Amino acid sequence: MKIHCMWMIAVAILAVAGCNGTVGTERVAAERHVHSRPDPVLDMLHRGVIDLNESIDELKREIAELQQLPAVSDPHLQQLYGLDLAAWQLHLQQWVVQRDRLLSSLNFIQQAQAAPQDKAAIGDQWSERQAEYLKVIEELRTQRRTIEQKRSDVESQVLRRYFN
Repeated sequence: MKIHCMWMIAVAILAVAGCNGTVGTERVAAERHVHSRPDPVLDMLHRGVIDLNESIDELKREIAELQQLPAVSDPHLQQLYGLDLAAWQLHLQQWVVQRDRLLSSLNFIQQAQAAPQDKAAIGDQWSERQAEYLKVIEELRTQRRTIEQKRSDVESQVLRRYFN
């Protein structure tokens, strides 16, 4: 009978300890959840980096395929293929610049979170980087418009042959 009572007491102690442990564990998990809520801006930036990396890899494969096309004898068609390739390479450059901007922004945010006292200086650095980014993107857009206009002109010359 004494052994039976001792087992009952041991089970009761374990049950109480287990319940207290569970409650404590749930509270810690809930606190972690509150403190580890994802930041929607950081999530957006991370997703953008992932998406751009995937797009960059895919575009690199497409460019490699374009570069493997056999040469054609028609100089206008050669020029069209060259303009297509240049446009895709420029597009790739644009995506790389955009991805690098997102990575840079993530880095600046992490710096600001790590050193809140330096937020203003970090914000100034980000603003300078943003201005550079906008300038580079506008230059790339201008180059793309030029290539697209030239491609349209050459394409018109090729198609005009069918009507003369």
